[in-house]
Amino acid sequence: MQRRLRHFGLGLALLAGLAIWAPWPKGPLAAQERQVLYWYDPMYPNARFEKPGRSPFMDMDLIPRYADEGQGEGIRIDPTLTQNLGLKTALAKTGRLTYAREIPANVEFNGYQRARLQSRAEGFVAKTFNFSVGDLIKEGEAIAVVTAPGWASDQSEYLLLKSQKADRRIVAGVREKLRLGGMPEEMLQAVDQTGQAQTDLYIKSPVSGVVTALDVYQGMNVGKDMTLAEIQGFNPIWVTADVPELDLALAQGRARVTALAWPGRAFESLGSVLLPQANKGARTVPLRLTVANPEGLLRPGLTASVRLRGQGPEGVLIPTQSLIDLGEEKRVIVVTHDGTFLPKAVKVGGSAREETLIAEGLEPGESVVVSGLFLIDSEANLAGALDRLSPNKPPLAAPEIAASPAAASPEAQAGPKVDPGQGQPSQGQSGHGQPSQGQSGQGQPSQGQPSHDQPSQGQSGPAPTHEREHDS
Repeated sequence: MQRRLRHFGLGLALLAGLAIWAPWPKGPLAAQERQVLYWYDPMYPNARFEKPGRSPFMDMDLIPRYADEGQGEGIRIDPTLTQNLGLKTALAKTGRLTYAREIPANVEFNGYQRARLQSRAEGFVAKTFNFSVGDLIKEGEAIAVVTAPGWASDQSEYLLLKSQKADRRIVAGVREKLRLGGMPEEMLQAVDQTGQAQTDLYIKSPVSGVVTALDVYQGMNVGKDMTLAEIQGFNPIWVTADVPELDLALAQGRARVTALAWPGRAFESLGSVLLPQANKGARTVPLRLTVANPEGLLRPGLTASVRLRGQGPEGVLIPTQSLIDLGEEKRVIVVTHDGTFLPKAVKVGGSAREETLIAEGLEPGESVVVSGLFLIDSEANLAGALDRLSPNKPPLAAPEIAASPAAASPEAQAGPKVDPGQGQPSQGQSGHGQPSQGQSGQGQPSQGQPSHDQPSQGQSGPAPTHEREHDS
């Protein structure tokens, strides 16, 4: 009985051992295991290793590259790595670019409010008022009084017809003749009220502005065609700027004027006009703005600035920093629905205020990478991925895989050491195309002796070297 129990216990132990050492059956759990292609350093993606370990370049562990990460056209990156390095995305949206340009400008007199004062009758200056060139003058203020003796006889004839109660049509005709001769309406009213001839003509300014020219002195003789003064108005005032050709479309919109003399104060434009003559040398077109100036803060000659604002056509907008400028071609990195990163070639329609208009190649709602593009470039060799997606460019050669991290260390990449006397590689270094120390096979040279024999089947490959791919 004891012998039977002993044999039964040995049988159970044997079955347990076979169960432990038996291969794991194929099933769902085995299917979930991910196949590792190689290990690599994210900062040096072209250096690949067959085994895990510490990176010979950076103080960090190597990261595995799985077989399923290479499926499809996109680039798959470890989510933990993207989170740690701060990769950010943004959604492409439909909108319009808002353009704004600041252009230097000058304040000038309003050419539509220019007045020239004349006496309208021959006579002499009986009185002058205190005005000089550059003085401000209000509308209706007089600069001088001119006595016109010739008007006395014409007014006396008019008064005689009125006193004789002549036909009203005749009296009205004579009065109109006096008005057309240059007599102001207020002078004719004084003649009607007083019944006496009025020969003193007050030379008054028809606009408010600045006296820009003055040629009148007390006692001087004047004629009908003599200019006594010139007045230029400045409410509203003109602000002129030279707009570059590329910004002419903005000149059709609203404009705001600021002046260095009044910081923090903005003056809205009442209207603007682009003058027809362009400057060939500067490639600019003059823009004239009419600005309200009731307080007289804007003076001719002041330095101003014109801010033009406008909107472009509707399109797809993305942050400007998400655009990859490759010279003739521009691309973005799109995050697909499965989390992979896919480069896309786009056509740019313009940029303004850190936004770029995409004319072709991107749809609204797509997610683009905004920051952390350097991570994608380092993680998946962005330049190589972009080249592989281009139909006219051949694929790049894959770098060699090192047997261990030590083989790709900076010391191993320094190259073979050559004996100055013999010109041959020293001990432990193999020549070009020769097997390194430790290789197996027939015809293997002894330690330190170079050989031209090729390794036979079963030999390990040459000492791994670190070859860099095309840098992005």
